[in-house]
Amino acid sequence: MLAEERRMQLAEWSRIEGRIDAIAAAKRLDVAVETVRRDLEVLQRRGILRRVHGGAISTERIPKEFNFTERKQSNPSSKQQIASVAAKFIPAAGCIFVDGGSTTEYLAEALQDKPDLLVVTASLTLAAQIARTGTPVSMLGGRVRGTSLSSVGQTAAKELGNYHAQVAFLGANGVSLEAGFTTADQDEALVKRMMIANSTETILLADTSKFGVTYPAVFARFNEIDRIVTDIQAPAEYLDAFQAAETEAVLA
Repeated sequence: MLAEERRMQLAEWSRIEGRIDAIAAAKRLDVAVETVRRDLEVLQRRGILRRVHGGAISTERIPKEFNFTERKQSNPSSKQQIASVAAKFIPAAGCIFVDGGSTTEYLAEALQDKPDLLVVTASLTLAAQIARTGTPVSMLGGRVRGTSLSSVGQTAAKELGNYHAQVAFLGANGVSLEAGFTTADQDEALVKRMMIANSTETILLADTSKFGVTYPAVFARFNEIDRIVTDIQAPAEYLDAFQAAETEAVLA
């Protein structure tokens, strides 16, 4: 596990659990206690945690939004596996929407060399990866968020009104029982809502590090998503909530 990935995991645990015990965290991460203590010092300097005797506590009521590079380093194997399973739902022809984000970007390999499939995407990185392979790509316009490297806002949302997709593949910053699916930016949430509205089926990709986390902008409730692809560590209470909302949960 990379150092930055380890620190992100510690930050997530602190937000979900409120407190990090250095010894317990070292066992969970299979590293030395001193390694965890150094990571906690780094996170304290960033303002994410405050060191206390034996560990650290969270200083944030709202989770920090990590930048795209940091997200790419977080749980890459889980994201790859989730994308591999979600790719089975990609149609051979027609139109699909692909949201911006570090998890949806892993769909790039499955979207190469598909001349009969139009990919409409908000993701700069995804568009760059598949456009040169012969797959038709339409990149949404509008403001580009540096944090997610995706197009957001009214212009992007308006352009989505010109399309109807068989499937929309979305990501999320947070998944919570209380709020549903959330993201950090209202303009980004607007694009996600338009993708949901203008597609026949919506599939959300999220690893379980997103569970129990809530960001300010709600873009969908559980019953507004047809299928969620997540990893096998998904908590039972979430699986029960998805079932109650008639949202199919696919475990990767």
